[in-house]
Amino acid sequence: MKVVIVDDYMPTLEMMEAMLEHIEHISIYPFEHADEAYAFVLSQHVDVILMDICMPGTNGIEWCRRLKQHEQLQHVPVLMVTGCDDEQKLEEAFKAGAFDYIRKPFTMIELVARVQLAYRQKETMDQLKRTNEAYMESYRHMWMMQKKMNEDLRVARLVQEGLLPEPMNNEDVHFIGHYIPSSQLSGDLYFWQQVRPHLYAFIIIDVMGHGVASALVATSIRSLLHGLMTKVTDPLTVVHELNRHAFQLFGKETKYYFTAFYGTIDIKTKVIEYVNAGHPPAIFMDDQKTALLKEGGIPIGIVSNPPYKKGSIHFQRHAYLTLYTDGLIEVLGEDCSNQLMHTMRTARSFEHMVENMKKQTQHGKRDDDMTFVSIHIK
Repeated sequence: MKVVIVDDYMPTLEMMEAMLEHIEHISIYPFEHADEAYAFVLSQHVDVILMDICMPGTNGIEWCRRLKQHEQLQHVPVLMVTGCDDEQKLEEAFKAGAFDYIRKPFTMIELVARVQLAYRQKETMDQLKRTNEAYMESYRHMWMMQKKMNEDLRVARLVQEGLLPEPMNNEDVHFIGHYIPSSQLSGDLYFWQQVRPHLYAFIIIDVMGHGVASALVATSIRSLLHGLMTKVTDPLTVVHELNRHAFQLFGKETKYYFTAFYGTIDIKTKVIEYVNAGHPPAIFMDDQKTALLKEGGIPIGIVSNPPYKKGSIHFQRHAYLTLYTDGLIEVLGEDCSNQLMHTMRTARSFEHMVENMKKQTQHGKRDDDMTFVSIHIK
């Protein structure tokens, strides 16, 4: 990976170079003067450019616009580096063709993650260009959407919501999800699908924290779920595979982890099997019993081989499940599960139960993402 850094302040150049040296197989080319950097990128194959916005003479935005006028440089991602909060400047940068931006002061983890993401985008773009030019327009649209994600967090939340599944309602089950992000990007995620004619799989995930890093982790997990839940299905195997992916993705020294509740519903045997990986307990209710589903273990991504346990529960017709992230506890308090159980017991119908839960989430102060999933087994 060839990375060019352009900043007129030498201590910043040296700091970014030291941070990026932790990436394997990277070549770093620092420049104090944009003219020299411009000449270099015209003569070399470059993968990522880090460009300071505020520089003497021609600023970084003008240099970005100038770079993007060259066909050979149009797909080289430019990450703008800024120490100001001027949204108009950021808007100008994106219009000039910037891929992303990073604000000073930044951490090594943030800088490395942004550069690696930009590099992955560049690799994908090059592969598409080599294999089929017809895909370029479609990918350009996706690329533009990713730029807008960093330009406007509200738009980014809309993109995240687009990753969530549509409600499922058939003769066996009815799945409905409700997603309320905080003021930042969300680390919450849910997903479900029918994996066999008689078998359904579902999951809800809450990545530690919120913001760009949590959203990127959640997006990475989301890319695995369809294939993983279809091929593997068994709750213990799925959770262990997600844990393996977490260590492969983050490495041993990063501190990101996530809670999850994964389960399957077998319509033939009338059994729900599940693993609760550090998540708030799911609430189960049918005509005979109400239960909190707690069996499982610690959150995913903390230790490399955690001793998870699988739980199971038999159900009768018209059983109900409610799953939620801990953002709901912020709103409803520590008595959250009892309040939700009361809502489930007193609702006139499944739809009425979901509507009442939505109303409960509208009250109270919250600083975390909030998600719940309601399931009706018919």
